[in-house]
Amino acid sequence: MAASEFAWGTKDCALVIADWWAVNHGADPASHLRETYGSRDECHAVLNREGGLCRLVSRLARSVGAVRSSGDSAGDFGVIRHGDRHLAAIRTQSGRWAVKGEKCVTALKNPKVVAAWHV
Repeated sequence: MAASEFAWGTKDCALVIADWWAVNHGADPASHLRETYGSRDECHAVLNREGGLCRLVSRLARSVGAVRSSGDSAGDFGVIRHGDRHLAAIRTQSGRWAVKGEKCVTALKNPKVVAAWHV
């Protein structure tokens, strides 16, 4: 997942988390969103329609039984703020938040956790 090339609508920051969930828990909470957008602008249109990234991730998390958390534990996933952007990320063993970006996976040390969930 992390090693795969970034692609809007299939391997972006939010869908990589849905991939991680599917591998670890057997269900893809974002299957209905896959391949419905193919660019940054189209992604933003989907997010606007869905009420923003945080609301979308919250709905998807609830749909698979994830529970709100503080984001302190490895394996927690959530929405973080980095600069002026909200990003979907996974908490790593090192305490950083891993985000799939257009060029690489970045591990951010102390981003603002907007919302987080765990199993």
